[in-house]
Amino acid sequence: MKKQTSLRKIMYAKSIAVIGASNQEASVGNEIMKRLISYGFKGKIYPINLHQEKVEGIKAFKTITDVKKPIDLAIIAIPSQFVLETIDQCHEAQIDNLVIISAGFKEIGGEGAKLENDIYRKIKSYKMNMIGPNCLGVINTSNKMNATFNAVNPSRSGKIGFVSQSGALIGGIINLLQKKNFGFNQVISLGNQADIDFLDVVEFWATDDNVEIIMIYAENIPNLKRFQDICGKVGRKKPIILLKAGRSEKGMKAASSHTGALASDDKTLSNIIENIGIVREYYLRDFINTVQMYNHYNLPSGDRLAILTNAGGPGIIATDSANDLGLNMAELTETTKKKLREILPTQASVNNPVDIIATASMEHYSKSAKVLLDSDEVDMLLVIYLYISGKNDVNLIKELNKLRAQYPNKTIVAVFQTSQGFYDDLADMKNNVPVYNYAVDALSAIKRLIERKKILARKIVYGKPLAVDKEAVTKIIKKAQKQNIKKLSTYQCLKVFSAYGIPVVKYALSKNLAQAKKIAAQIGYPIVLKISSTTITHKSDIGGVILNIRNEKELKEKYNSLMLNLEKHKVLEDLEGVIVMKQALETDREFVIGTTYSEGVGNMMMFGLGGIFVELLNEVAFAPLPLSLVGLEYLLSASKASKMLDSIRDYAPANKQKIAEVLLRVSQLVGDFKEIAEVDVNPLIADKAGKITTVDARIILK
Repeated sequence: MKKQTSLRKIMYAKSIAVIGASNQEASVGNEIMKRLISYGFKGKIYPINLHQEKVEGIKAFKTITDVKKPIDLAIIAIPSQFVLETIDQCHEAQIDNLVIISAGFKEIGGEGAKLENDIYRKIKSYKMNMIGPNCLGVINTSNKMNATFNAVNPSRSGKIGFVSQSGALIGGIINLLQKKNFGFNQVISLGNQADIDFLDVVEFWATDDNVEIIMIYAENIPNLKRFQDICGKVGRKKPIILLKAGRSEKGMKAASSHTGALASDDKTLSNIIENIGIVREYYLRDFINTVQMYNHYNLPSGDRLAILTNAGGPGIIATDSANDLGLNMAELTETTKKKLREILPTQASVNNPVDIIATASMEHYSKSAKVLLDSDEVDMLLVIYLYISGKNDVNLIKELNKLRAQYPNKTIVAVFQTSQGFYDDLADMKNNVPVYNYAVDALSAIKRLIERKKILARKIVYGKPLAVDKEAVTKIIKKAQKQNIKKLSTYQCLKVFSAYGIPVVKYALSKNLAQAKKIAAQIGYPIVLKISSTTITHKSDIGGVILNIRNEKELKEKYNSLMLNLEKHKVLEDLEGVIVMKQALETDREFVIGTTYSEGVGNMMMFGLGGIFVELLNEVAFAPLPLSLVGLEYLLSASKASKMLDSIRDYAPANKQKIAEVLLRVSQLVGDFKEIAEVDVNPLIADKAGKITTVDARIILK
């Protein structure tokens, strides 16, 4: 909560000290002063400069302690070697909030990284909060505060909050989006985010009514568990669009050299994002396109799309793109087509896409759009305009804005391929319709809008607890902890699974050959022999698993051979016993279920293709635990394993309900026992009839 309070004081500062303010043209301290003054900051500005009496016409002070007035925010723009002593002076002046513009810290490594650590320790000892170092600064258009050294001021205020680790990217995006006719409310450049990170900013914006849409550019995720908790909660109130750089190996190295960040596991991040329901874009172009859509968005009542165009080719291309993106093209009724025929030339096409031909007038566009928006079968309308004959672009966008107001439950999006003059006019007019240069960009953004609708519609529901024998597992884990054992034996793991209702093939533990014979006779051949030990990690590496034993004679031979092999590897004394297990069919489908825990991520569950395919294809999906019904649905559909769940040739469909239950039971197991670090169910087998069982298990304790 303290960082939220601090951020509010920073972003709505009434008094700002600029340490390093200067009259020297093009210096950072001079640019910050100019931006504060030219943008119209209404609060007090205190320039701090040892040698100049005034900076940009405002009285200057030699040190921050000379001001003797309350100061909400100190902006530090001086060489890095002087920052530590300046923080001492800020503390003496009772300033709690800092924005450190200065560079030369973690991003350069070595002494710079050490200096950044020293700064962090100092501000924490003083109970201060800090944005930066190595950042561009902060902007709040509703507070008329531009405390950055960006070359230009924002030309308009909006409802977007943009937080970025890259300062240069901020300047570029501000200019791009202003030309698209909308602006920002707040912009925060984090730089190395040594103290305040983007998750703190997201939490703050969740409570600020001036920010309705959140943009994030990040090069590292401070803590995936916090990311999941904060963005999952805030993202349901306000759209969050994330552009995460450093996905590739080379990208990660670049991110590290840029801000000294260590990239998180990108696949884990992607899976968390899928489950919490925020938008992740991979390219800057899509990042801007999606923000543009959300800036104007009204959620449609459905997902059926109609396309209205004055050129057949672009209409067909747009239809192909819609199909590629999985969008639902509206099927126009004969009633709608009849209405269109009555107002359009005979050469026009009244199918979807509706082609009103190159000679289309403003009246053709306006009346056709109304027919489509009036129809029950259309939820969204994409209007494509090409400057071919009569120039109607400005009038058309004005008409579309009127229609947007008349049809609040329908979405209108436009593509204009016309002269630059139109976009110059658009930048100066009030516009509530998203405008794109290319149909594929508009359609990609429409897809994000539909996804947003689905996110808001779905409820994060957790299944009811299932009947389990928790006491039996408690005894097993306590015994292991008492013996200082971190890895449970295979037999202990199978017992845990059985206690939690996870289906296991018939098995029992034998201590000698006689017991093995008796168990085999009870469960029936063919069988598998499998050693059970808390110290032997890879059973197969030492011949600890023997398959396809078909009768008692083979059992005696293989059992004795197994004992000799264990003695040879000097692991016989570590043996808990030999598991005698019913053998599964070789032709059965194999899946994997696993859970993993890490301090910054928490518990994650994995599901995908099992057996040898786990490492070979890495075709798995992850979801955070505890497993919600949304996460459950995602696991069962996100990887190629989902195709193996259906009927294949002479295979019956796998029992999806039973697999879902196994996933929920494993989730409950991990939730019930915080001592568990990892669970591995590999393989989980679906036989030809669709029956679900498992034959192996691994559990590791923290």
